[in-house]
Amino acid sequence: MTLGLLLALLCGCIKTKDELTINADGSGRVRIETQSSLPPELSEGMGGQMNALGGGAVIYPPASETEARKFFPGQDFTVNVKQQKADNGDVTTVIEAEFKNINALLASPYGRAHQLSVKIAGGSLLVKAVSGMEAAARYAEMKDDNGMGIGMVPGLADLQKKKSEMRAEFRVTLPNGIATANGSKDGKTAIWIVERAKCKDADDFARQLSMVSEASCPADGLKMSPVSPVRMGLLPFTELAAGASTDNGTTVDTNKIAAAAKFVPYRLSVTRTLDLSGGGGAQESAAQLTGTVMIPQELAPPKWGEPKLDEAVDAKGNDLKPAADDEQRGFSMHSRYSGNENEDEEESETNHVQQHVVTIAFRPPDWKINEIARIKGSISLQYFGGSQQVVKVTNAVPAKWIIDATKMRGGGGFDASEKSLNSAALADLGLSLSVQMGMVQSGMTVLSLQVKGTQTTLTDAQVFDADGKPWPTFLQQQDSGGGEESSCQIMVAGKPQPPLSLALAASGGGASVTVPILVEHVALTK
Repeated sequence: MTLGLLLALLCGCIKTKDELTINADGSGRVRIETQSSLPPELSEGMGGQMNALGGGAVIYPPASETEARKFFPGQDFTVNVKQQKADNGDVTTVIEAEFKNINALLASPYGRAHQLSVKIAGGSLLVKAVSGMEAAARYAEMKDDNGMGIGMVPGLADLQKKKSEMRAEFRVTLPNGIATANGSKDGKTAIWIVERAKCKDADDFARQLSMVSEASCPADGLKMSPVSPVRMGLLPFTELAAGASTDNGTTVDTNKIAAAAKFVPYRLSVTRTLDLSGGGGAQESAAQLTGTVMIPQELAPPKWGEPKLDEAVDAKGNDLKPAADDEQRGFSMHSRYSGNENEDEEESETNHVQQHVVTIAFRPPDWKINEIARIKGSISLQYFGGSQQVVKVTNAVPAKWIIDATKMRGGGGFDASEKSLNSAALADLGLSLSVQMGMVQSGMTVLSLQVKGTQTTLTDAQVFDADGKPWPTFLQQQDSGGGEESSCQIMVAGKPQPPLSLALAASGGGASVTVPILVEHVALTK
């Protein structure tokens, strides 16, 4: 997704009303009503492109049915979406999601977007959250100051004219009467409303949207045990605690995953060349199997392993597998994220499927062979179910590591040297991180990181400015293709003042699920 499309998607949202109801047994409902100037088909298309960027990234607020099901994934939620178009062209989207377990909500992208924390302590039920709308408010102020194509987005000028109408309302209804709240109170409901028209300026609007909403009620009669994930965006940097989280992590049902994941082959390419020139310049012979691992979105792993070839045999039993390690290195085996799609029409409303493209290479058979008898291999799906570790890196990114995108024209201003994040805590986890590039682009700050380590993975990131204030942060994992090295991008809405401090959540000690790869009796055409 270009920066312009991302801007249009976010500043197209004018007003949102988010209502969260939590019942005594931990069940509840979320109702999000969003008024947008963006046509639903354009919003949905942009959301899909954003998802493809990071393998599952989601943007708040959801403005289509597809986006809604990303926020409330899998069988833990019952989701209904209605849309209505007004005479002025604005579209109102109403999303209702019911849940039976508060922990499913806390673990969902909706919970992450709000930095939602629900705890029982001292005889009270305590709820903390943010509006989720700060990113949209900051992106709405972005300008095309470096020719990145923002001005080319159709209808963007009209969208930006309406940014003064932006309004965010957040309501939380608890099982018992509200005892304390830093918003207004109405019986069991706490209410927070921020309107752009009533704020001093754009910065004041974004600041008010970033404030933490807090409410509590007596814990009498409660029959739930909420376990909140680490929420690094609720506290200033100095108050955030480092170390292991108090929860026990996520339990991984390996049997369910193994039953749901499947490899679907779709291409076998065999190239057999004969050099008649005598010059030795002909293309080398090659053979390659390409397919897709398909898995429901809610079961998709945070990290994919490297594809492995166990056996490749032609019709006469000849072994086509590269024999030695040195020879195997010359054969490309990799995997990459492809996207999401509905597996079929009947399942389209409940089962969104993630696709991961896998490629396995081997030696081509002799010219006289007209069939591949068997290709057998596997790919591992890696899950990190242990408790999370929070690592704090003070002043991790100095100002000199962040350049303005306008200075990169013609290659100027870019420092290609390795910029390591020095942290004993990261080293103890077996992780090594370095900043490949830091860039400010039309009001968005992007940090590209190289990650080394196989036993632990980054699961979340939070950026803090020079004063220790958290800014809206999105972690986009990039495909590693297996192996020790991978990369990711940390995207920040706005331009926080450096030096930037980082809080990183890392998980390890989970489970691995092996997906078999098997193709038999494939005829070769001549």
